[in-house]
Amino acid sequence: MRKIMSRLPKWAVLMFAMPCQVWTQELPVITGKTLTAVEVYRYLERHKEAETITFSRCRITYTEQDDDYRFAWDDFQDFESASGYQGSVAKPRIDATVIFSECAFNPTANRQVQFSNYYFRGKVQLDNCTGYGVQFSRCVFWNGMATNDLRFRYLQLSYCQFYDAFSFNDDEITQLKLDHCHFVRNDNSVAFGFDFVNRNQFYDFYIDGCEFLDQSRESKEVASDSLVHANNLLYLQTFDVAHFRATRSLFDCSLVLGDFAAEKAFVFSNNRYFQKVIFEQAPNIPTEGSVFSFADLVTVAPGRRNTADSLSVKIGVIRELPGDVYLYYRYDSDWEYAKDQVRPWIDTAPEKQIIPVYSKLLSVFDATADIESYNLCFRQMKRIEKTASKIRWETQQRFIDWFRWKMDIFLEKFSAYGTDPVLSLFNSFLVICAFALIYIVFPSEEDNLRFHNIQAAVYRYVSHFAEQQKQFFTTDELYQRDLEAGRAMKQQLKSNMERLPPVISVLGMPFYYVSYFFAFVRHRIRSMVRFNIYQDWTDLNARGRLKTSLVVSLNFMGFLLWGLVMRLVNGFTLSLNAFVTLGYGEIEAKGIARYFCVIEGLVGWFLLSVFSVSLISQILQ
Repeated sequence: MRKIMSRLPKWAVLMFAMPCQVWTQELPVITGKTLTAVEVYRYLERHKEAETITFSRCRITYTEQDDDYRFAWDDFQDFESASGYQGSVAKPRIDATVIFSECAFNPTANRQVQFSNYYFRGKVQLDNCTGYGVQFSRCVFWNGMATNDLRFRYLQLSYCQFYDAFSFNDDEITQLKLDHCHFVRNDNSVAFGFDFVNRNQFYDFYIDGCEFLDQSRESKEVASDSLVHANNLLYLQTFDVAHFRATRSLFDCSLVLGDFAAEKAFVFSNNRYFQKVIFEQAPNIPTEGSVFSFADLVTVAPGRRNTADSLSVKIGVIRELPGDVYLYYRYDSDWEYAKDQVRPWIDTAPEKQIIPVYSKLLSVFDATADIESYNLCFRQMKRIEKTASKIRWETQQRFIDWFRWKMDIFLEKFSAYGTDPVLSLFNSFLVICAFALIYIVFPSEEDNLRFHNIQAAVYRYVSHFAEQQKQFFTTDELYQRDLEAGRAMKQQLKSNMERLPPVISVLGMPFYYVSYFFAFVRHRIRSMVRFNIYQDWTDLNARGRLKTSLVVSLNFMGFLLWGLVMRLVNGFTLSLNAFVTLGYGEIEAKGIARYFCVIEGLVGWFLLSVFSVSLISQILQ
């Protein structure tokens, strides 16, 4: 036959080959055969330009020989490109829609059938297939992938790219694993991310190092803090799983967590969220086996404390509007409670929408001792309740709602809703200082700043200089006064020695010499600075007047400064005593200050109770 074909002219060979090629493209169907993976590879290569390639009721096996064949035409056996970028673009392009219908993939051996480095331009469909499983590595799915009624032990995709949705319909898969896959939505995509139909069953569902990127023009046109487009939504819903884990992934889209149930473990951590996380209902996840980092969903305003009013939380719910647009609600802003087309009434019951989500997350954080996530989640939930109380007060005019609203505002500022005992302690200190300032204005103790004491001090100077009445003693006069007191003590000892007990007579003279020594030392210190304020002002020269003015000024300033120090100490001591209510009344308060003490005692009792509850709550966590 080859000899005959070689003798024919080229036009005859082409005429003979064209019908064969058209026939192979029109009827690329294999039914009921046992195929090795190598045979499947070759068949895909041979019919890659066909409309549809169908494997029906086939048995597809995968052995070590298939590994050798696959690595033989793989340029990079270590799964890395020359530049080091894992997940290089696939080379062979398969334009056809590839269908595996009622096929068995390695049903008797514990090895997955592997497909590597393919660019599937058409959709890949797995319908009613069974067996150990399939692994796709470094493949591109331009029109996505669809599974229907699968019964697999393993389905794994590594370093693959999806430009349309990965659809699941009534599947039972023991382990579904997505490893470093990229899901990209562009203007040509029909769907995005995952499409779960009916109820799918997984034992393990793992997502690790994946990226979900929305690049569609329509979603960017309506993207805002309050609106989201349908193209921007990535759904995780309608499936049951024993262990779910999503780690180290990037979500540049709005993630929707809906009707799914995780029985034993739910791990959602070390991810990055650039947009919104939407809960259609409270998550059905286990309390003891779940890890969900709330801190990843919080943005703190730069330069502000990590308090409730500085947080921008990405958790919310959505309501559908006309034109594939959804209204996004966090329920922590006033406008979110206003009337709209969907709600022609004022909705004041966030506990029906978003509060159950926060309650469930709080139970998870409490069970896992994740204090940071618990505190952030609790603050946001209380912030929502504060806004709801405000709206109820404005619409229903019930005083209890006003009290709840104001109480939430106070707790938010004072202790971050009881989650920051250090903040409450600091604010308590500020309250003590505030009352101390009141006690400084209205003192209850005698000090040098009293008006009559200042008046008496001024009168002393007037008497000293104007009336020539000695109000200030000289250094020598003070020394002589000390010596006279010592000599009187010595004379008493000597004249009454026989009448004194032995212990007094023995200790008396040493004490006399000690007092004499101290008097001498004080005299020497005073003598080092000689001030002459004992002459008539009119008799002093310019230098003497300057020195006398300086001495009088310093003396009077010291008098006032000492009064100020004592007033500050007395005011702070009284405020602290009244605030903590320990030994209340032992420091006597007089005048107006006693009424403020009663008020401060009541305030201190309440604030210390809030601090105690905050501290105990954090310790127990």
